[in-house]
Amino acid sequence: MSDASTHHADVAIIGAGPAGMAAASRLAEAGQVPVVFDLAPSPGGQIYRQLTAPQLGEDVMGRDYLRGRRLLERFERARIDYRPGSRVWWAKREGQGTTLGVLADRRSESWQVRRLIIASGAMERGWPFPGWQLPGVMQAGAGQILLKQGALIPDVPPVLAGTGPLLYLLAWQYLRAGCPPRLILDAAPRSRYATMLRRPLSTWHGRHYLLKGLGMLTTLRRAGVKVVHGIEGLRAEGNPHLQAVHYRRAGRWQSVDASMLLTHFGVVPEPQLSRGLGLPFDWHPSQQAFVPHREEASLAAAPGIWLTGDGAGIGGALNAEREGHLAALSILAAKGEPVENERTPLVQARRRELSARALLEALFRVPDGWLAAQPETTLVCRCEAVSLGELDAAMAQGAAGPGQLKAFTRCGMGPCQGRLCGESVTRLLAGHLGTTMNAAGYYQVRPPLHSITLGELADSAAPPAP
Repeated sequence: MSDASTHHADVAIIGAGPAGMAAASRLAEAGQVPVVFDLAPSPGGQIYRQLTAPQLGEDVMGRDYLRGRRLLERFERARIDYRPGSRVWWAKREGQGTTLGVLADRRSESWQVRRLIIASGAMERGWPFPGWQLPGVMQAGAGQILLKQGALIPDVPPVLAGTGPLLYLLAWQYLRAGCPPRLILDAAPRSRYATMLRRPLSTWHGRHYLLKGLGMLTTLRRAGVKVVHGIEGLRAEGNPHLQAVHYRRAGRWQSVDASMLLTHFGVVPEPQLSRGLGLPFDWHPSQQAFVPHREEASLAAAPGIWLTGDGAGIGGALNAEREGHLAALSILAAKGEPVENERTPLVQARRRELSARALLEALFRVPDGWLAAQPETTLVCRCEAVSLGELDAAMAQGAAGPGQLKAFTRCGMGPCQGRLCGESVTRLLAGHLGTTMNAAGYYQVRPPLHSITLGELADSAAPPAP
């Protein structure tokens, strides 16, 4: 598609987190003018959200948050066509590049780009349990967004539950902000920490993560925050608002009164755009997530498309920054610029950083049998209120793929478009069919990749891709 209403760009970058900012900055320093489409109102991504005007200081947010200032300042100095508040709602691979539908200011524009860097980042894993749809229950990432954007903290001591580094980071930040958590419920058994310490290579590579986590845990314990390890089940109860949290440990259920529960069960690559472009994915056993294919050296996933940062596999902010830099160098190398001396130390640093991730992946594995152990009334798809029992019934009637389950039950048809229930549906199918996650498959992602109103669609400068 090409007409007078179509915009053109040599390089477009989707996302302005660490990977997107690094890629754009390096390209700009080489004389390119990349177009950066960012869903957020300001650059930084999730990790450096609101860093352009931080609401809280290092004493609350921690050193890692403010470390992004150097990258942010470099991005703001560069000659970049930055477009905040832009939603890429459809995309199509074509012979000479990629065509994008971009919604901004309630109007959709068509863009043809020769080279596309996807830096869409990660999202929190959807992890069903009874009552996770109740008011008063939210994901830890949402709690941290409120903290970063508005310096908002709970007005009551919250309960934090799940597993992963963000669980302890948010607890530490709440403590520093004057709202110590009432209780932390960690799905990782205490024995797992001891086991990891007996793996010297993993411990050595990941020692900075380990020391940081131990420091936070020590601070929390000294402040009197109780931590329960090895929870095997979780329930939220209340009518209409959360009133109690129930958790099972060592086969016994216990309860705590609570009006706020924040949960976190790890992060996974945000898949919609990459899947919408038809890029292949594979199940990554140690990350417990679907990860897109890409060429290891160049980070290219297809001709003219590069995947960087956590959207291509969870590696953290520093790794994302290096991958954005490497993708930019790959583009510059194709234009004939000498980049090998710059590229080599980045590749080595990235390799060291990713080797350290093995420690976190082993420490914070989510329980594989969790979903199958939930009651039939547990909602798997909160958007459409589809329960585990309804999905089991549909599979018993012959639904043998994610698309069929969607058609039978409307699971995945709500506002989140399957982002939160997609992995759970695949897990259920794999268990029911006795097959692998790859064989069970995933939803077929189609436009719109983000919600769009009929009015916005009517005002579009170009029709959506078929």
